[in-house]
Amino acid sequence: MRDLDPRSKLLMVICISTLAMVHRDPLWLLFLLLFSILMLLLVSSDVKKGMQPLRKILPLLALLFLVQCIFTRHGEPLLTAYGIGIVTDVGFNTGLEVMLRIMIIVVSAMILLSSSEGDFLLALVQWKVPYEIAFMVMAGLRFLPLLWEEALNVYYAVQMRGTELQKIPIGQKLKLYTLIMLPILSGAIYRAEQTAMAMEARAFRAFPQRTYMKKLRLKKIDYCLQIGVVLV
Repeated sequence: MRDLDPRSKLLMVICISTLAMVHRDPLWLLFLLLFSILMLLLVSSDVKKGMQPLRKILPLLALLFLVQCIFTRHGEPLLTAYGIGIVTDVGFNTGLEVMLRIMIIVVSAMILLSSSEGDFLLALVQWKVPYEIAFMVMAGLRFLPLLWEEALNVYYAVQMRGTELQKIPIGQKLKLYTLIMLPILSGAIYRAEQTAMAMEARAFRAFPQRTYMKKLRLKKIDYCLQIGVVLV
């Protein structure tokens, strides 16, 4: 299934994400998460790399779970201290819902990243999406990791100069964050200008219709998967 059509992956991710937002039963969400992980294992060529983003956000997910458990006060208490309910059944279920939904969305995104950008661009175009919009979507997705990497570089540069952000007052911290954003925005504008120049040099939008050397074709497994996902 590693050569699965990108349109099948898009449809599968849309259905999984929609079901994750609609259902509130933790058991059903757990089933969706396990199904998403199974599909990621089947379509990804590098499973370890595919699961890496999920491992990175586990501390954040644990924090969100604790916040939901502690600050949701209504419901029957499950954990009490000195007669005061600390964790309720509603808070516990809400925390599980939030954690599982985020995990499902992250794993679904990893399924999309198992295909190349060019294949997804072709998939959107063959879905009758205007190629200008399809190109903007793919360009935006490509720029996000670059912006994140540049933000980390600026953050590490500030730390290497001996600045401890945790000990800075709120007012100075906001001012410092403003200064940090300036080189990031400057780099983003520079990349956008370079991309625009490259597009103009290659006569982007010179003709209303475009031709492509490669054409995606659905296979039997794609039809079966799409029908199965829609029925579910």
